[in-house]
Amino acid sequence: MANLKTTYMGIELKTPIIAASSGLTASVTKVKELAQAGAGAVVLKSLFEEQILFDSNKMTEGFNAEVHADALDFFNGMSSNYFLDEYLGLVEECKKAVDIPIIASVNCVSSGAWLKYAKRFENVGADALELNVFDIPVNKKLSSEDYEKYYYDLAKAVKAETSIPVALKLSPHFTSLARVLENFADIGIEALVLFNRFYRPDIDINKMVMTHAPIFSASEEIALSLQWIALLSGEINVDFAASTGVHNAEGVIKQLLAGAKAVEICSAVYKNGAGIFTDINKAVSAWMDKNGFDFIDEFNGRLCQEASVNPGAYERTQYMKAAVGIS
Repeated sequence: MANLKTTYMGIELKTPIIAASSGLTASVTKVKELAQAGAGAVVLKSLFEEQILFDSNKMTEGFNAEVHADALDFFNGMSSNYFLDEYLGLVEECKKAVDIPIIASVNCVSSGAWLKYAKRFENVGADALELNVFDIPVNKKLSSEDYEKYYYDLAKAVKAETSIPVALKLSPHFTSLARVLENFADIGIEALVLFNRFYRPDIDINKMVMTHAPIFSASEEIALSLQWIALLSGEINVDFAASTGVHNAEGVIKQLLAGAKAVEICSAVYKNGAGIFTDINKAVSAWMDKNGFDFIDEFNGRLCQEASVNPGAYERTQYMKAAVGIS
């Protein structure tokens, strides 16, 4: 029977299929359920920097800072510490409850005060830290290099604060994505998760109000991450994890063939329950047996661009040549 063991960021996994950060990874009970179903690791629900700031500000509404300066400082500090300590407690409890890697997650918009807590994730047992970072580039005064520097500074800062592996969950919205990802690898980031799936607005034309697009991904959305992982997994010395649009074993196998070291799933778990991990693990194992593979390393990255007999297929973005043979 095929062995699904692999390594991601230097961490041994029983299977490359990981539970992505979501409301399904927000409690010890839920994490235990995912582990029992066969998840290879769990990325805990993200700690939001904005949430900490909002709750801290809400606690001090109505304070006169001139009159109650000491009290204001006290409550601001207490609020931040409370939410961070609560999250650190979740990491610690999950580590005690399951025998799979626990990856802490921070959704941050700056390299601010939260960085001083990065070491504490390591101290309570987190196996790795995943940073979910994106700054919408809407400031016309800033260049692409200015925005990229923001990411690089954040990556350097968090690497300086902790020795556990760090993954960055990123968007595809960079001017030169390959160069940016290589720079992250040079900084020492251990893994890159492609790609972040953002909240997307929509418009209700009947009520004429802003609303949101579907929250869950569709299987068709796998194409973007599949293309970029195939393009870069053989070129950049970093582990790639696939995210968005993976709903079944077929999607997992595709990403592994492209060169992903791990695959994060979320929408499929919401739709099918924790048992989806059991189903996918069985199906991937059966596919490996059918094709004569005992270990994932035997086919992992076989179809990345570097190893492909048709490398140009990954770079072609127009239809004409591919569809009808017209150059």
